[in-house]
Amino acid sequence: MKPRVLPRVLAVPVAAILLLTAGPAYPSQARERGASPRATPTPAAAREGGGEGPGSHLHFSRDSSSVTISDVADVPAGMVHHDDIVAIFGKVRVAGEVTGDVVVIMGSLEISGKVDGDVVGVMSATRIADEADIKGDLTIVGGPLNRAPGAHIGGETVNLNFLDFVPFLRGGFSWGALLWVLFLIKLTKLAGLFLVLLLITALVPRRLSIIATAFPNRWGMAILAGLIGYCATVVLCVILAVTLIGIPLAIALGLAAKLVKWIGLASILFLLGQTAGRNVLKRELSHFAAVMGGFAVYAVIYLVPILGSFFSGALSVMALGISILTRFGSEEPWRKPGAQAPPTVQPPGAPTGPPPAYAAGTGAS
Repeated sequence: MKPRVLPRVLAVPVAAILLLTAGPAYPSQARERGASPRATPTPAAAREGGGEGPGSHLHFSRDSSSVTISDVADVPAGMVHHDDIVAIFGKVRVAGEVTGDVVVIMGSLEISGKVDGDVVGVMSATRIADEADIKGDLTIVGGPLNRAPGAHIGGETVNLNFLDFVPFLRGGFSWGALLWVLFLIKLTKLAGLFLVLLLITALVPRRLSIIATAFPNRWGMAILAGLIGYCATVVLCVILAVTLIGIPLAIALGLAAKLVKWIGLASILFLLGQTAGRNVLKRELSHFAAVMGGFAVYAVIYLVPILGSFFSGALSVMALGISILTRFGSEEPWRKPGAQAPPTVQPPGAPTGPPPAYAAGTGAS
């Protein structure tokens, strides 16, 4: 047996690197026991060996590990694959023999044959049959493991199936389950934003009115100011985070930027709710009612896939920008405190110097 290519400690990191760097699936190269090294099975041979016919594929390479992306890697019974197999979003079935390691990421894995190396499954449903013989370690992270009692594992078995705690991901990874999880994350973020907006509306209602009044005439400058504000915040946070002393300052700066953005967002939603109240309900809404009405419209659009992300991002930029331009809703414009008034310009021909002083009790002669 050749040395292991993927040690169990490095199997998952290497698989993640392959996810970023792997190209298209390579052509197949497999051979039966005792066949020529350059022999490749035909589709008919693959079907006889237990494949699925035209729908299945054999992915092998001479010089590097076999990599499949969203495809099927099948090693039929009686076939030997002299290399590793890495599948990303794909399905791997091993009924023959694999002399290297088998790594599956966000897919499915079925082993009823022999694997000389390690087997790693990341967020993948894994089934190990009674006839399976794995000489290395079996590591399953974030996916269900169905191991038959007669299966032989030569190394250690590690099963960290944390997906059982997520209702929509029980039974393994699927795109539908992932969409449900993303939907739940969005609902959680909306619930947190709802509480923040209620608190801001209760604390600074007058500032919301000032920002909402200025927004219709300054939304263009708000976009520019928001983009500059976001870029400056990111750059400063990175600079501060370089040193351990600056990490708390970077966290504080990020939280301050979020607070400023939330004030601006509450103001825009207040303006949206007030406009809807005047045009639809034909009456003025209170601060709370207007903000909650605007938030309802925001939440509906935010939950729309793709469109909601763009809408939320654009509104966040404008919210940060208008909050900065209006000095966070202050009635005073941006200027230095204690700045002197500009000097007055004397008209041509006017006398210069201080005005003449007149003594009390004197008059013209």
